[in-house]
Amino acid sequence: MKKIYLLSAVALLSLTACNDFEDQFHIGDQITDVKKDLPIVLEDGDYTAIANLAANKALAAQLDEQSGTTAYTDALNKLGTQKYFDNMITADQFLPAFINNKYPAADLGSTFKVTYNEYCGKSEYLADFDNMKGEYTLTADDYNTIWDGASTATYLTPSTENKIAAALKTAKADAKAGDIMVVNYSYSEFEPAGGGSQPESQYTKISDVIAGGVGTYTVKGKVPAVYSRGFLLYDGTGYILVYKTSDVKVGDEVAVSGTTTEYGGLQQYPTDGTEVSVLKAGNGTYTQPKAKTMGSADFEAYANAPYVAYVTYTGKLTINGNYYNVAIDGTEKQGSLAYVPEGMVSADLNGKNVVVYGYTVGSASKGKYVNTMVTSVAEAASGAKMNGMRRAAASKANKSVVYKFDGTAWKTYTTSDAKVMAVQPAMYEAVGSTTIGKPANYLPQLLQQAYPFAADGQKVAVVYRKSATAMAVVEYTYSATEGWAESKVYKKETTTFANTENGYEAQISMYLNESLLGNEGGFVAYNINIGTLSYVWSNTAAYGWKASAFANKVNQAAESWLVSPALNMKKGKDPVISFEEALNFLGSNNLTDFIQVKVSTNFDGTDVKAATWEDVEFDPATRSAGDSWSFVTVGPASLAKYVGNTIHIAFVYKSTDEVAPTYEFKNIVVKERDAE
Repeated sequence: MKKIYLLSAVALLSLTACNDFEDQFHIGDQITDVKKDLPIVLEDGDYTAIANLAANKALAAQLDEQSGTTAYTDALNKLGTQKYFDNMITADQFLPAFINNKYPAADLGSTFKVTYNEYCGKSEYLADFDNMKGEYTLTADDYNTIWDGASTATYLTPSTENKIAAALKTAKADAKAGDIMVVNYSYSEFEPAGGGSQPESQYTKISDVIAGGVGTYTVKGKVPAVYSRGFLLYDGTGYILVYKTSDVKVGDEVAVSGTTTEYGGLQQYPTDGTEVSVLKAGNGTYTQPKAKTMGSADFEAYANAPYVAYVTYTGKLTINGNYYNVAIDGTEKQGSLAYVPEGMVSADLNGKNVVVYGYTVGSASKGKYVNTMVTSVAEAASGAKMNGMRRAAASKANKSVVYKFDGTAWKTYTTSDAKVMAVQPAMYEAVGSTTIGKPANYLPQLLQQAYPFAADGQKVAVVYRKSATAMAVVEYTYSATEGWAESKVYKKETTTFANTENGYEAQISMYLNESLLGNEGGFVAYNINIGTLSYVWSNTAAYGWKASAFANKVNQAAESWLVSPALNMKKGKDPVISFEEALNFLGSNNLTDFIQVKVSTNFDGTDVKAATWEDVEFDPATRSAGDSWSFVTVGPASLAKYVGNTIHIAFVYKSTDEVAPTYEFKNIVVKERDAE
């Protein structure tokens, strides 16, 4: 058989060498391999392959010769390790050889959409921390000045935290604009007797409710933890479980009234007859007290004398449906993670040793289980390190906040790019040290505890004490699949490469060309507010992308963004955008109040509100009148101001209770302007 194949191949080669035969049967026209927009997504190993290609080594050597250095060869050698392109080893120069090697038979006219990592550097706001000046702990004199005779308390409360700035300005009179400091202080959620606001007489202290036994009471407090069936309430005197599903969140100030019952050895407010009112919405955070470490003896004793307390324990987690149980060494008693909120505990932890933080809220099954309202659960691999040696806190401070001096006043440091968190005193205690020398060993678990419900892509800048005299900052990003990890210095880019007579070239004449008819075109919806709707944007085969907030014959107030994939215009000259749109039910209102097209150069694929966006300016004469289903061609509008950048384009849909138009767009093209 092998001989037959060989002879056949030789015969075919002979035939194809004959011009007359080729002219007669047009074999050259029939045997083609033209790839159209074939996607290639680089894996980690591909970067090593790119660096090892002989063609790329020769290209780097040629660039070295031109520059009189070895910089390009050195940079190429690092590509396999760093796994991203940068301003020296660029994708448009070093990807063509890889594509050609991967698809050697692809004919002229073939196009490939390659997704790869490109260096983007660290978040710009992190440069602010170059001016970090250490930390400051409030003194007894500071507390005395802040309370100004209203109390002798040596801690702050919600009513006095706003006075930290004044105390800091006095203590740091030589501060310069841009200086950043971590301020440590003692804090309580509740006002001291003789100072600050006093509880209203209609509210019973939770400690009195516990002492008084089952009865009818109205209490007020803050919410330190929640689970899917209720929440815990604390008023400075005691804790009580409210076993009633509600929309209260951690940090909310809440009033609860009703008749208590007893369960698991503790009093609680039951579902029936209990009224819950949110008096003041919190910000989703709560400064937890120092956790009591529970060992086997504590589990044995708990059933006979149950209590509510913030605790931590370590054991093997078993997940069986809705049951989350933690086996504890040295006892048959177990921890039971009660009504775990969705996303709180990863299924990947099943069968692993974990470290649990949360509140004990009673016992079950005749004392076999200690019910726990969890605040965080993490694998014990890093937790074991955190539960090693322990020492007392350096001071009585239990809260730390990052402040920045603007040249006039000190203010809490915030940025739209990320949340900012200082490692708290209790966290140092958990680590067993007053410093953190290896942040990768500890900070991911601390973040899991601080942000148990983080969204995919959430960024947090963590400020920590790396030595006795120096502070440091590191940015972490949350991934639904990987958890918390240090933010990467690269982002995903997609570029189209075309096979031309000059070889593979980055195609800068066409950035986006999609009909969108039954094809999403890489667009992703980001819902800001959609009320009771399941969605606003939907992709259809007949009309392309469609947006509406009209459902069940009712207009609803909504805002939803539809964002394009990244478009690389770094080598553009005069790009333009055009598309077809149809808009109906706008009435006499302005189109741009409800439909906007925006561009961003710093959107990172996570939070559209955190990015900077600019409106695209279209000729109003090309826009829809808003009163029919007829499509009109919009544009072309110039995007020339974004040349040199990678951009995202967003279609923003807004509606009100009175006006909820239906919007459709299709056949979007972003390309270089045609020569006239």
